[in-house]
Amino acid sequence: MMKRILPGIIATLIICSFIFGQRSKRNKSLSNVGSYSLLEFSRAISKDSILVTAFVDIPFRSLQFIKKDNSFFASYDVSIILKNNKGKRIFRKMWTDSIRTDDYIQTQSRLRTRKHFSNFTVAKNKYEIESELYDKDTRNKGSKNIKIDFSKLTKTPSLMEPIIVAELEGEWGFNVNEFPITGKSITNIDKGLTLIISGFVDSKPYEVLGFIEGVNEDGKDIILKKDTSDGFFNHRYKLDKSILSTMGLEIGIKLIQSKKESEVIKKISIYKPGLSGFVNNVENSFQQMRYILTNNERKEAKGKKGKALEKIFLDFWNKRDPTPDSNINELMEEYYIRVNYVNEYFNMSWKEGWETDFGMIYILFGPPDEIQRSNATSANTSVYQAWYYNRLNKQFVFRDQNGFGDFKLEKPFIGPNF
Repeated sequence: MMKRILPGIIATLIICSFIFGQRSKRNKSLSNVGSYSLLEFSRAISKDSILVTAFVDIPFRSLQFIKKDNSFFASYDVSIILKNNKGKRIFRKMWTDSIRTDDYIQTQSRLRTRKHFSNFTVAKNKYEIESELYDKDTRNKGSKNIKIDFSKLTKTPSLMEPIIVAELEGEWGFNVNEFPITGKSITNIDKGLTLIISGFVDSKPYEVLGFIEGVNEDGKDIILKKDTSDGFFNHRYKLDKSILSTMGLEIGIKLIQSKKESEVIKKISIYKPGLSGFVNNVENSFQQMRYILTNNERKEAKGKKGKALEKIFLDFWNKRDPTPDSNINELMEEYYIRVNYVNEYFNMSWKEGWETDFGMIYILFGPPDEIQRSNATSANTSVYQAWYYNRLNKQFVFRDQNGFGDFKLEKPFIGPNF
């Protein structure tokens, strides 16, 4: 494995040289009208009813922008549909909207998004939320769906998925200037966050216990006790900025009533300026840097965890930030976009896509200019793929020696020919 690991400087130069050269090609393959998100946030509002807030979150890069004069424009239709357990439509809302920006870079942004939401009240049953996004320029459509099952909430005590809200100006289906976030990549923590804990109980006393892990070695407890109820509850717990200094937190919530328990775990990742939105676990993300770390950098990180590893991780990328005055580290963003891509398309049942030879080459060099494929013609031949990087005057040949789809490089690419 050692001979497959590139020195950090060489790999960085390779990636830097291709960030802008490959960006348009990468966007064409990875960014499309289907790359938006459909999200739902639910909480109890009576002993029999649930308020569901459904969001569509549309990254700019998922739309086709057309240049007019000195600006770029994109237009789209998007809808949210609610169906009952028999597939019958019981709610539909549609928006027609457009986006204008003077900055081309924003048209390729995954972090710049347009959001739409709708609230609807449902009973404790099964439902499906559907969404469709229509790009008016390309005439392409993307769709998403979420299946939700509230039928199990008829039993008490029942705890719902906690909701985290941050401050964002506007009306977003919660209190004024409160915006719900997925917990996967939280950006605005200047004024802390609010944790909404909701569920169903009977008329007897109950208590909510919680634990926040990742704050410090001892963690932080949440304890809420109530003697009476209306058959449901909504409690709010303030998460101060001081406990959000680490990149990763795990929140465990337990509802106890009459010796019965309901428990849920929620993991959140704190986004920091200059950090890729694809990074939500430092230990995993650091392992994925295997191909660009030097021996000394690996030795420095050996045995490190938590904030110590986070510091090493951030120092590595900060030193290589091509635009340190901006909130986006383009080099890190490009690297983890590629990691995310190979994990989606090159995953094996026994290893992730970034660990494969396909993944390694794609991470370091980006998408190839040309791919040549060949099937086995006899029992003595193997399937192969040849990837051509014309601008680098390089090619990489991968062979599936065992027939299980685990393609290996035919020749190491580090050495005199590198």
